[in-house]
Amino acid sequence: MARQQSGSQAAQRARPRRPVYPGWSEAEDRVVSRFARAIVRGRYPHVKQALPDCRRELAPIAPGLQRTDVAIAWRLLCRAYDFGLPRWMHFWTDQERRLLEPHALALALGKYSDAPTAVRLVNRAFKQAGLAVRHTDESVRDEILERARALGRAPRSGCFSPEEVRVIARFSRALVRNEYRHGTAAVADCHRALARAGITRRRSDRALALRINTGARALGWMLGPVAWSASGARTVDRFARALVSGKYPSIVAAARACRYALERAGQFGNRTDSGLRAKLRKQALDMRKAGFRPRWSAEELRILDRFARAIMRGAYPTASAAAEPCRRALERTGLPVRARARAVEDKLRHLVLGLRHKRHP
Repeated sequence: MARQQSGSQAAQRARPRRPVYPGWSEAEDRVVSRFARAIVRGRYPHVKQALPDCRRELAPIAPGLQRTDVAIAWRLLCRAYDFGLPRWMHFWTDQERRLLEPHALALALGKYSDAPTAVRLVNRAFKQAGLAVRHTDESVRDEILERARALGRAPRSGCFSPEEVRVIARFSRALVRNEYRHGTAAVADCHRALARAGITRRRSDRALALRINTGARALGWMLGPVAWSASGARTVDRFARALVSGKYPSIVAAARACRYALERAGQFGNRTDSGLRAKLRKQALDMRKAGFRPRWSAEELRILDRFARAIMRGAYPTASAAAEPCRRALERTGLPVRARARAVEDKLRHLVLGLRHKRHP
């Protein structure tokens, strides 16, 4: 038994140990804190995008200490949490809150008829400011309502009057008789019927559709899957290709643009945003499996090769650090940047591996 213990101790001593890195100095912490504040303010959407600039400023402080990307990223993230970064993925930046504030105030003052109107105008303000679409309509609506209540908007009662219930019940029965495909399709007629009945309070389209569907389900109605028409499938396919090629930064942005196109063509019908996102995601995955990703042009390959050789020389510690500068170089040349930063990073890794194999076959 003692012999086995001594053997295991000898094996542990012979095993190479993980290098011990010194603690973070005050100068390093100042640099990390500055970039963490920039992340909280919205200058960098994610920690990964701030990593190359932070590493570049940390390098002269401790030239002999090569901290890993993971260590710097964790330090940045922890400091950003200390400065108020919410612990969820799609946090709201200070710039987004500034753009949302006047619309929340207008909703609180009654200048907007309902929250969906404010959501549409906030999304337009984000687009005009050049911000990427990062939040769903539901998330924007919740943020607007919360801010509007803080600015003095009176809480709205969700109770329907008996007159409203009688009018809405007619449309629930019509939905059961298949006169409408879904409660959303009956909303416009229901608004007109409520106005004819002398009811001045205007309910939101979402509230009316939900009430009509609830009444119809109580009568035995069930929503069945609706097949895509040929023109609708072509529209979804077009936006899935745009998503794969990098035209849209996220599935949320592509789904929102696709929904607007389908609504203009009268093809959205009774579908939901989550169903459309699932359809787009499936189409995009099928295209990637089929090798739809566009090929790199000769000019793009020359730029990528230049950055791959810079990685080999030590100008960039990793392909991850070189991905964003390479992407900016592609944009400066006027080339359409069809791939995302992850695709650029993967291509750089592939080129570096090829160069290393040529150097040491």
